[in-house]
Amino acid sequence: MTIVTHTFNTSVDITYTVPEFLLGEVHRPTETIKNAGGKGINVSKVLAQLGADLQAFAYLGGANGRWIADQLEGLDITVSAVTIEGETRQCLAINDGQHQTEVLEKGPVISQEAQAKYIEQLMAHTHPEVMTISGSSPQFEGATALEHLREVLSTAQAQYTILDTRADDLKTALDSGLPIHCIKPNEDEFAQLVGEHPDTEKNFYRLMKTHTSLKDVDVFLTLGARGAIIKLDNHIYRATVPTIQAVNAVGSGDSTVAGIAFGRTHFKQQPEQLIRHALACGMSNALQKETGKINIAQVEHFATQIQVEMV
Repeated sequence: MTIVTHTFNTSVDITYTVPEFLLGEVHRPTETIKNAGGKGINVSKVLAQLGADLQAFAYLGGANGRWIADQLEGLDITVSAVTIEGETRQCLAINDGQHQTEVLEKGPVISQEAQAKYIEQLMAHTHPEVMTISGSSPQFEGATALEHLREVLSTAQAQYTILDTRADDLKTALDSGLPIHCIKPNEDEFAQLVGEHPDTEKNFYRLMKTHTSLKDVDVFLTLGARGAIIKLDNHIYRATVPTIQAVNAVGSGDSTVAGIAFGRTHFKQQPEQLIRHALACGMSNALQKETGKINIAQVEHFATQIQVEMV
């Protein structure tokens, strides 16, 4: 299996469009969008659209879990899902046209039995070329999030693993010496990870090269409209992106992760092409109303417009 994705904390993502949203007032959305979500699910959806050889792993529970499974089946995404006793969470977003307010449930408790079954299913698959682990962790009975992550990594033994999670969990994983090969922080997450907020681009470059947490780790630092700074195989690249008018930026980071994973299997010896393609996936997602959705023609177009140079 070429690419494997993991979503430990799946969700039903509901976005309400509410013009002139006011706290404490009654609102009726002008539009409601419901998506199968969780960051790893978004990665899976984009990889499927890119035509990747893909196997998704996830915990699913209750009516929400069954709904997500049905949605993914409709997208021809193969999922090894472990059924849990609790209900898969819901995450709400209220978009007023200028700001997005999010309410994120923390997720169910994953029993020790469900954890064992998850590892058992993972053992049945060959070691993947690329593996992504995305999003927050739910509560694990009898184990910490780090312990669960360690067992998944040791079982899968992927050639290249991308971890995209909260900054504190990311730092813990890296400082514990787990076999993480690539991370994709945004600017705030990077600052939390290294313990300072760089005031110049040269300081970003320096920290990527010298910070102990980032030793031998590829870093894909996304800066929104300012593009990205990337460390691949200990080379630093600066990427500049064209200006777009985003429709919904939620899921753009996940789409970028999907682009990195896809690029590792298709542009491994072409780092500039990998960077352009990954960022183009994120940009295309920002122009869609749904999360985890891209337009292939847009991706191909944006990839020609993104400037990448080694610094």
